[in-house]
Amino acid sequence: MGAAIACGLESVPGSCVCPTANASALTQAYYPPQAVCTEFYVPVTFESENVVFNFPKWEDDFDLVDFLAVATTRATANLGSIAAGTKKETVTRQIAASFCTPKSPNGKEKTVILATHGIGQARSHWNSPYKPAEYNFVQHAIAQGYSVFFYDRLGTGDSENVSGYENQLSTQVGLLKELTTLVKSGDFTPGVGKPGKLVVMGFSFGSYVTHAAIGSSPEIADAVILTAIGLNTTGVNANGLVRSFVPRVAAQQNPLHFGDLDNGYVTWVDKFAQINTYFKSPFYDEPTADFAESQKQAFAIAEFLTILNGKDNKGDLDASGFTGPVLTITGIQDYIVCDGFCPGIYDEPASTFYRNAKPFVPYLHPNASHNFNFHKNATGAYTVITDFLNTNLK
Repeated sequence: MGAAIACGLESVPGSCVCPTANASALTQAYYPPQAVCTEFYVPVTFESENVVFNFPKWEDDFDLVDFLAVATTRATANLGSIAAGTKKETVTRQIAASFCTPKSPNGKEKTVILATHGIGQARSHWNSPYKPAEYNFVQHAIAQGYSVFFYDRLGTGDSENVSGYENQLSTQVGLLKELTTLVKSGDFTPGVGKPGKLVVMGFSFGSYVTHAAIGSSPEIADAVILTAIGLNTTGVNANGLVRSFVPRVAAQQNPLHFGDLDNGYVTWVDKFAQINTYFKSPFYDEPTADFAESQKQAFAIAEFLTILNGKDNKGDLDASGFTGPVLTITGIQDYIVCDGFCPGIYDEPASTFYRNAKPFVPYLHPNASHNFNFHKNATGAYTVITDFLNTNLK
């Protein structure tokens, strides 16, 4: 698949410019001081079967609002089918990634966590430069002895851009499955070699990507951690969620940051839309929400339209072929996947989908909504995750 283009970093905050084809800098504002971190452009060749959408492309927010007003109401019956079948594609895309491993190994560093972020974030979701002692998962995992490989999903951060009318769940699933093979090869895990065990971990949309990848290819990982996910579709108020985001064309809302994206990429309208969907008062502070808003990424409308498609676009969310340990975790008051209250709808059908997992552990984190990574008790959730690995990956 090609060699890594790497920037060797000894966990020093700042940027590193890589000799890439488009001269882009792969930068993270912070890396944990107790880690050795390396950045890559990873060429990934993968196959996916994607939905072909046939709705009109919008020119501006007026067109977008009109589309959403029809697509998320009873008027959707007048829209007709927005899909015109599927097509199989094999492509090669450039993916920006980071790998961090402990400076002082303790024997667990060969367990690598491959982390996939969600909608509205980039890979820095896992590696927050803002109050890292409180909000940085990579730093926590490194302190527990684990290595972490985290990447910008296709269309976000420093990874290659594709049309927002085409970039969808199945695309990200195909990419993740091939990426697990590349990480297992050891070419992108310097200082560790070939991982002894691979853990796939997701956040929000990244968890749906991870779940779909495991459902169709259970052999790709030794353990699964799904954060900010709910597999009971009655709790996912998709139409209400779209309205809560109040989407706008990203390139027109912020040309400086999103001007290179086509109009198929949208973003929520302001920080209050993010607070409504990702945070829960009084369990966050306003400066943290402001930081999260300053870091927001655009997302593809096709991702949103396919988030619940399940594995291989067949609508089948079953993952009974996976027999390793599985942890699903979200905030008890998750607005997005539980319509604000998870007890009673969280454990099922997830435990049925993962009925052969050994073990399957559902966990609701107190005093948090969807993005528990930026709530005041984030480290408590991180501890649940690493304790789970400590117990179940010997």
